Amino acid sequence: MFASCRTALTPIMPSTSAWTPEQRLTLYFMMMYGSVGLTGPFFSPWLHHLGVGAQLTGLIVAMPSVAMVIAAVYLGSISDRLSDWRIAIIGFDWIILLLFCWMLVRQEVIDIIIVWTLTGLLIAVKVPVLDGATLSLTRKRGTHYSRIRALGSVGFVIALLLGGFIFNAAGLEWFVPALVIGALLRAVCSTALPRFRDAPTVINKRVGEKLAAPADNLSAPAGNMAMASAGMTAPSMPGGLKHAGFLMVIAGSALINGSHAFFSAFAMLHWIESGISTITSSLLWCFAVVMEIILMWRFTDVARRLSSRHCMLAAGTVGVLRWSLSTMDPTVPVLFLLQGMHAFSFGLLFIATVTFISRRVDDSMAARAQSLYATFATAALATAVLASGALYSHVGIQGYWLMAAMCFAGMVLVIASYSTKLDEDFPL
Repeated sequence: MFASCRTALTPIMPSTSAWTPEQRLTLYFMMMYGSVGLTGPFFSPWLHHLGVGAQLTGLIVAMPSVAMVIAAVYLGSISDRLSDWRIAIIGFDWIILLLFCWMLVRQEVIDIIIVWTLTGLLIAVKVPVLDGATLSLTRKRGTHYSRIRALGSVGFVIALLLGGFIFNAAGLEWFVPALVIGALLRAVCSTALPRFRDAPTVINKRVGEKLAAPADNLSAPAGNMAMASAGMTAPSMPGGLKHAGFLMVIAGSALINGSHAFFSAFAMLHWIESGISTITSSLLWCFAVVMEIILMWRFTDVARRLSSRHCMLAAGTVGVLRWSLSTMDPTVPVLFLLQGMHAFSFGLLFIATVTFISRRVDDSMAARAQSLYATFATAALATAVLASGALYSHVGIQGYWLMAAMCFAGMVLVIASYSTKLDEDFPL
């Protein structure tokens, strides 16, 4: 089925037969995050345009996260058992396209809830599978995951700016057609993904070099490079996914990540309601992602001096500051400064977390491990989004205080992990 779809759509997409696996992944990451950037930030304004209230908006936004908490690890384990992870990614993308097409015909609240929940669940499950697969491939080939992910964010920025101009000029009536077009392009690009489990290995020139770094240092891309170059995998953690220290770290990271819920659900809506234009609001959001891209691109230099857990603590500290200052309803110039903090509160946290996980599990558990973290993160996000709807209805942007508290709680858990025997029981 997927092969025939790709053949039929060949005239509208360039041949990728001569592309390297990293180039194919970059194309897909850019299209995947581009399709999200085109519509994701405008979902709450679109619901407001339809007359949906803030509390119901919070419920609708949270539903995919609730569903993922139930299904993510199970679907991740299914993905691990397939002959290749790309099969799951391709299948998810074509199903998402079909579901979005439903909304071309019906846009009642119940239809929106069903479609948004199912598509959000599939996207939320697909992302950790893709991350685990990409980390595995780049580890084997001696290349950089962070740069592929950063270029995905470039796609997000370009599409978000395009969406801002489209919705400013033509109105939010074009939201659903934009959803469908983005999903179609993403599904087509998924068929060009490389095989992950038989990816060729590139021998890294640093084989045999001793990496002098903290135990969970991130200077080597997602695993000891010497081991990867020799065809070995990251150290196995039999039962390690239940280790108290491991769980503390990913739970702490999940809370810091979840603190972005209020921003993701209501920042764009608040800016527009405050009189900031759709284009300026898009630029504000884009600036945050651009700062994230710069950090990810230069991440290797930063990581030489910091361990993954140190990076998580830095992200949490910046998050507390960012959300505390956001309660003051700052002016547009100050908003740009606060948006710049996104590079640390999200970008640094994300890379640190996926790397921390990938270096402690082998390929046989890669999707399950990333899905376990995604479940923690999504549970925190779902709870925060549900609370955000009520908070925005009653106290407006003062709801950011809860987000600051989540960051602080996440930092406490990461610090507590140092008191466990994680590094002793599962040395890197």
